[in-house]
Formats: sequence, C-alpha cells, structure tokens
Amino acid sequence: MDTVIAVDSVIADETGPTGPRYVRLGAGRILSISERKPDVGADVQYIDGVGCTLVPGLIDSHVHLAGVLRSDGRLVDVESRLAADALDVARALSRIAAGGITGLRDCGFPNHSVFAVRIAAERGQFLAPRMALSGRAICATGGHGASLSTEVDGPDATRRAVRSELKAGAEWIKLMVTGGTATPGEAVTDVQLTLDEMSVAVAEAHARGRKVSAHCSNSEGTRLALVAGVDSIEHGIALDDESVELMVERRVWLSSTVRCTQIEGEAGPDSGIPAFIREKAGPIYRQQMQSFQRALAAGVPIVASTDAEQPYFALSAASLVDELAVLVSLGMEPMAAIGAATWQAATMLGWAGSVGRVRPDLAADLLLVEGNPLVDLHLLARPREVFVAGRRAGELQSVDEGERE
Repeated sequence: MDTVIAVDSVIADETGPTGPRYVRLGAGRILSISERKPDVGADVQYIDGVGCTLVPGLIDSHVHLAGVLRSDGRLVDVESRLAADALDVARALSRIAAGGITGLRDCGFPNHSVFAVRIAAERGQFLAPRMALSGRAICATGGHGASLSTEVDGPDATRRAVRSELKAGAEWIKLMVTGGTATPGEAVTDVQLTLDEMSVAVAEAHARGRKVSAHCSNSEGTRLALVAGVDSIEHGIALDDESVELMVERRVWLSSTVRCTQIEGEAGPDSGIPAFIREKAGPIYRQQMQSFQRALAAGVPIVASTDAEQPYFALSAASLVDELAVLVSLGMEPMAAIGAATWQAATMLGWAGSVGRVRPDLAADLLLVEGNPLVDLHLLARPREVFVAGRRAGELQSVDEGERE
C-alpha cells in the first residue's frame, strides 16, 4: 500500500525548506514530491501532517553497539556469548530505529556477531537502522579500546587484522591511533600506532574499496593518520592548522563527538563516570570545541556523531540531537547541523544514492516532526512518525515482538 504524507514543509537537502508538499511513498521508496494533492484512493494510506516538517532519517556516524551488551557474566562459552551479543544488539537496534536513528556507523565491536545481526536486519527480520560496520577495531598491543579491537604490532600483523575484518564484511577499518579518555592506564597524548602500521591498513582497505577511520586525541597522531591517508578523523580533539589544511585538501571528514567529551569533562564525582575518564576529559573538552570551530571555519566536511552507547550517553536520537545543539552553539548553522546528521553523513558513508535526502527514488527513511526543527532542533528527538524503508516504525516488527510469536 502506498502512503501519502501531507506536510507544511520538507527539509529535503542542502537547498533548504520547501513550502507545503505531498510526499508519496511506495515499495520502500519516495515516489514523488508535489505541491498539489494527489488522488488518494482507498488503497492509499493518508497521513495529515498539518504543522509538521518532513526530514531525512537521522544518521549517527560514530557509535559503539557493544555498549548495549549484557554484563551479568553468566554466559561463558563462546557460542552462547555470541548469541547473547547478537540478541542484545538486535533489541537495541529496534529501539534506536523506532526513535529516529535510521542509519549508523559502528566504530568497533568485540566480535563478528554484529555482521550476522546486520544480515538478519537486511532480510527484514526485525526493525533496524541501516548499518555501516567496522567489525573489530585495530589497536596497538595494550592500546586504546583493546576490548573492542585486534591488538597488533608491526605492519604484517596490521595487514592480517585488516584483511580479517574486510573478509568478515567491514566497510570501514577503525584505527585506534592514540590514547583516549575511556581506557585506563594511558594518556590522550599517547601515539600508539606507527605511520607504517597505519599506511598498511589504509592501503589494504583502499585496495578493496573500503574506508578507514582514525581515533585521534592529539595533534601528532592526527597528523600521522592524515599522512597515512585515512578517510575520517574521529573526535579531532587537537586539530592544528596543518591538520585542518590537510583535511580540507584531501577532503577528510571530521566525525564530531563533542557532546560526549563535554559530558565527561564537566561531570562530578556523583555522575557515575569513572574518575580516570573525568580527569582526562576535563582539560581537553574545550580544546575539542575549539578544534571543531577551527575545522568548521576552514571548510572541513563534518558529520555528526555521538560515540554512544555509554552508560552516561545513550545511543538515541536524543543524544544525536544534543550533539547537533552543541555544534550549533559552536557556530554551525541549524541547516548545516541537520545536514551533518543526514545528507553529509550519507555522503561520507557512501549512501548518497540511497538515503540522506528527501528525493524521489531514494529509500524512504524519514522523520515526521511536529513544528520546525530549524527553530528548535530538539524536535528531531521527538518525531511524530518514523519511517524505515517507507514503512511506519510502529508497523514494523521488533526483535521482542518476533520472539513472542
């Protein structure tokens, strides 16, 4: 059954909002966008969106689905653990999609069960966002995020690790170039992977048409990652003029995660955030904000990212919109902020021909929002309707619903 949505405005893409429009959906895609009301028969679902704006579904370009995994310790054998991991992630994906996140990039998962989850989602077995996956990240032995990573020493070990993730189905290779706030016993000033290791990873990924992202918390690590040829810089906590110039010249994306670091840096002892995270984030979160402003002013391409799911920063539309609000407070225009979580993200992830804009023939991943999100971005976190591949999220099956049948 086709669906026709009548709205006061469409934020279709970077060209800006339209006036009233009628948007027709069918077979999972956007069929037409018109100023005149089409014929609506009994076989068409009609949604009256008076006072509403239609926008592309939100895309979070840096998440960690591992944050939703169970931690009761009862499952110890590998097969049971992998099955539990897959079910926990699938349940979380249903919740995330229903809330308005219709696309995401996972930047490090402890095992390959996440690829099986994606296959099930793509077969329509449960409600889920579109996913770009990294599989296991790659870090130095004892390096940042080791629990989510394959630990390597030297170019040969790095090459093997990259090939393993590509074979499993990774579109992105995630390199843990520097230390970070969330791993104890290291400093954000540490550079942990060598230029040779990073260069091998980039060469292997690019030879197979895949991309590379780099966790970077200091300027030297960022510079080396850019020299190696990575495609996106994650966090960008210390971007100097040289790095920003290289990012503009080579069109390397900045994947902003400003709000997460701000939460860590401003948190007090009663927050539940470990002291070692708070102590490292406190001196750097304002530096990250300044780096973002430097990149924005220079024209670095930017996508919105949260680094969720953390106990203190859930993977949700609300968290992504909180990130957008911070970006606007730092000088980004509201339209550009929406773009960072929609058409810009789709472009970085290679999805521009499928999603990220409201255009005929693209997949109908959409949010129907009451009011004007250009006036109040937080409306995006409270969508009236969420459409995933043209179907209302409330009509799609979640994992839990499937289990009850």
